[in-house]
Amino acid sequence: MGVTGFLLCLFLLLHVSGNLLILLSPDLFNEYSFSLTHNKAFLYSAEGGLLAVFLIHIAVAIRLTLRNRMARPVRYQQKRSTGLSRRSWFSQNMIITGFFLLYFVVIHLLDFRFGEVKMTTIHGVAMRDLAASVFSEFHELEDTIFYVIAILVLMMHLVHGVRSAFATVGAEHPRYARPLKCLSYLFVIGVGCGFIIIPFWIHFFGA
Repeated sequence: MGVTGFLLCLFLLLHVSGNLLILLSPDLFNEYSFSLTHNKAFLYSAEGGLLAVFLIHIAVAIRLTLRNRMARPVRYQQKRSTGLSRRSWFSQNMIITGFFLLYFVVIHLLDFRFGEVKMTTIHGVAMRDLAASVFSEFHELEDTIFYVIAILVLMMHLVHGVRSAFATVGAEHPRYARPLKCLSYLFVIGVGCGFIIIPFWIHFFGA
C-alpha cells in the first residue's frame, strides 16, 4: 500500500506540473502532451505500468479494509483519541474517497484520453489540440465544479494516505514525525491547489 501510494503521488506531482503549463501557453501544453504521446511504445508502457500500480493499490486497499472489519466485527461503541493514533475522519473513510476517485478517473479518461480529438499545428507539426479540449471542458460551470470537488476529495484521501505511506515503509521515526507531517501537508496543499487553479483560472479568466 505504501509503495503504490508513493508511486501514485509521484505521478500526481508530474501530472500537475505538466498540466500547469497550460496557464503559461496552450501551445507549450500541447507540445508537452505531444512529447508524451507520440512515442506509442513509451505511452503504452507508461499507461500499463500506471494502471497496474493503480489496480494493485485498489486491491490492497479493499483487502486491508475487509481484514480490519473481520478483525473487529463489533464496532467501537465510543471512539476516543489518545493523541497517538493517526485515526481521523479521513482515515476512516479512505475506501469511500477512494471509490469516488476511481469514478472520477474513469470520467476524466473518457473526457481527455478518449474524448473528442481536436487537431492543431505547431512549428509545422500536426498534433492533438488537448488545450482546446481542456478550455472547452472548464468553460462549463458544472464540469468545473465537479473537477474541483474531485480534487478536494483527492486532498482528503492524501491527508491520511501520504503520512501512512511514510509509516508503512518505516520512515516515520519519532524524531522525524513532525517534519514528515508538515511535508505531507505541504505536498497535499501544493498538489491540490495546483490542480484546482487550472479550472478556476480557465473558467473565470481564460479565453
